[in-house]
Amino acid sequence: MTAKRIFLALAATSLALVVWLTWKPTSFPTHTAQAETSAHKPAPPIAAGIPQTPGFITASPQRAWFLALKQRADAGDPASQRLLAQAYDRCMYINPNVEQYKERIQRSIRSADTEEKATVLGYLLEHALQECAAVEDGAPIEWEDMRLLYAQAAQGGDLPARVTETVFNPQPPLSEVQAAALLEEVLASNDPAAMFALGDAMGEFLGMQVAEPYTALADGELAGRAWQVAACRMGLECGPESPPASRLCLPQGWCYEGTFEQATRRRLQTDAEREVLDRKAEAILRAMPAGAA
Repeated sequence: MTAKRIFLALAATSLALVVWLTWKPTSFPTHTAQAETSAHKPAPPIAAGIPQTPGFITASPQRAWFLALKQRADAGDPASQRLLAQAYDRCMYINPNVEQYKERIQRSIRSADTEEKATVLGYLLEHALQECAAVEDGAPIEWEDMRLLYAQAAQGGDLPARVTETVFNPQPPLSEVQAAALLEEVLASNDPAAMFALGDAMGEFLGMQVAEPYTALADGELAGRAWQVAACRMGLECGPESPPASRLCLPQGWCYEGTFEQATRRRLQTDAEREVLDRKAEAILRAMPAGAA
């Protein structure tokens, strides 16, 4: 696997936004055009020494979710194609490296400075392993398959996928005016998944060159995070079991009780930075046109 593949699998596992005030499992993901994915409810832990037989995988809620999602994606549903691409993205690194991945996270669990953090890490590790065992039966995921699904979803009109495709693969590069038009479309969509995708594409400490009147909404180091926080405030699933949360926790060890926004704020070094984040997120929400739909 190339460095590029590992980067997307872990950094599209940037997200990071991590983790809850109260930690309660919710239902396994159901299809929704606005959510990146819904929260996952883990299957009962697999007892040591019991193999994951084909019968077990087929009967598991994760496997049922994956097969239903893939069926919708194969039928041409754009939102399902994007959700399937994201599932591939999450499991692209894990599936061919299960034991190495498990050992790396278990080392983090053993070295966790609080019992609470160790508990959260253990739960998310179990969830990730069970989910990825169900995704293509745990087989390695090809980068090209994931990228094709994103492209199909974008071509089918799924805005979050189109944002990802437009920003990451611009041919030619976006001009400031084109970038402003993209931001305007995302704001008008009232789609928190599209807003989160835009923030993810901007990066944690990057921004985007955008023409007025949207320059300030994409300028500065915290612009990407602000779009993600705004998406969470709009209702995107950003709980402890959500992909945004687990991305920060598993790869980077930022596991706290609380929401994605709370975890994001804790990562900032000063109150001044937190105030900047708040102002930017509030400005993004205010910029949404009245009656956006």
